[in-house]
Amino acid sequence: METYLLARDLNGVPIGRHQFFVILTGDEQQTFRLRHSSQTLSSRNLGSQFGLVLGAQNIASVNSKKHKFNRLTFVPFNKADLSCAVEFFSGQPSVLSQQFGYKQTEGVRIKPRNGFTEHQLAQSILSSIDHYIVNERNEPIAYPPPWFGKNSNSWTNSILDIVPADLPTDVKTRRKITDFQGADAAHDVRIHQMYFKGLCQPCAVQNPAYR
Repeated sequence: METYLLARDLNGVPIGRHQFFVILTGDEQQTFRLRHSSQTLSSRNLGSQFGLVLGAQNIASVNSKKHKFNRLTFVPFNKADLSCAVEFFSGQPSVLSQQFGYKQTEGVRIKPRNGFTEHQLAQSILSSIDHYIVNERNEPIAYPPPWFGKNSNSWTNSILDIVPADLPTDVKTRRKITDFQGADAAHDVRIHQMYFKGLCQPCAVQNPAYR
């Protein structure tokens, strides 16, 4: 297994980047079950290997009266994420490649800290996502207007803070790794760790838009 943090252009927007995870699972499809959220994820062919494509997206709230803003919701294999993952690993142009000012997908491999395996790192990311799905469902995190609050870049970097990833502790050095070319808005903003570390009862609301 290998874990990557990727960044792609936004859909239909000439400025801004969206970050997401890819976990390569090898030459064959593998299936993972998330225990708390009861989701099942099966890796897909990314051109050179099979992998999981994991990101958070701007999703409209079902209860628009209660929730003024959209939600920051986990969506595996989002169409643009999947296409850009294939672009990164196999060179095939993504579905966004015809956009004005398009920049190709970038990525960096995330390695486990000393004493941990690649498999343990991947499982820790999946466990964090599993907790987030349930917690965000109970206490939604608002997806606010651009450049304000928490977004998909906050989501990936909040997870990287709590999993056994071999990353610098110095803020400036860390920023060089997780701030790709273009505008990675809110990559230095964090969602509270309670959303990822376990099932909180209840979680503290993480965005004033929902208060």
